Amino acid sequence: MRWSEWLTLSVLVNRKNKKMTSMEKNTNLSCIKVCFRFFTRGVGLLVLLAFLATGMYILLRGAGAYLIIADELQPANAIVMLSGGDDSRMKESLSLYKDGYGKVIILTETGRQLENFDSLHSNDIRIQLLNNGIPAGNILITDIKVSSTLDEAYAIKKILTNQQFASAIIVTDPYHTRRTALVFRSVFGDSPIKLIFRPVRGSWFNSRTWFLSSNGWKYTVLEYLKLFGYYLGIKES
Repeated sequence: MRWSEWLTLSVLVNRKNKKMTSMEKNTNLSCIKVCFRFFTRGVGLLVLLAFLATGMYILLRGAGAYLIIADELQPANAIVMLSGGDDSRMKESLSLYKDGYGKVIILTETGRQLENFDSLHSNDIRIQLLNNGIPAGNILITDIKVSSTLDEAYAIKKILTNQQFASAIIVTDPYHTRRTALVFRSVFGDSPIKLIFRPVRGSWFNSRTWFLSSNGWKYTVLEYLKLFGYYLGIKES
């Protein structure tokens, strides 16, 4: 092989090697770009999901917290236990009574009878209060049969006025306190009687966790529907 031919061949080989090296570099850069994009998109998706989850938690917690009103606890003439719920309302009323926050416990008459018994539910609660040491004279029951929070407000206003009580603690479940306060304040608007709204302590309903149970969704959605109905002037049935 002549010197000129060898030199030409050497130049061609070098060019080919450089071209291959350039292609390899481009290939490596492409892989890096693809991996970087995949990584950033994955991180971006995780950040987005975390943002959405945080936003949803704040929204749901706010929805639960909005329903709860808790006035500063002060001694009053009477402790009013609204109907409905489980035994927690009675336990809260008993606790307040024994702690000296009220001299009388008032029950609302719903006319509802105990299942399989010829006895009123209100009478059963009265017996339970008696068994827990509350004197018979310190337990009052409204003479108006109630079927809604509005009915309860009118019945309670009547008995508090007749008894010449100046104040009362209204005990109910946490999710029920805002609507209760709205209804009672409307009915008691022209009355000097002071009302203190008290959510049950240790209730199953918690603004931070209500959305983790089916009951939480059930009562929260129902309460908001009743609130909207109240604002629209629809009477609760």
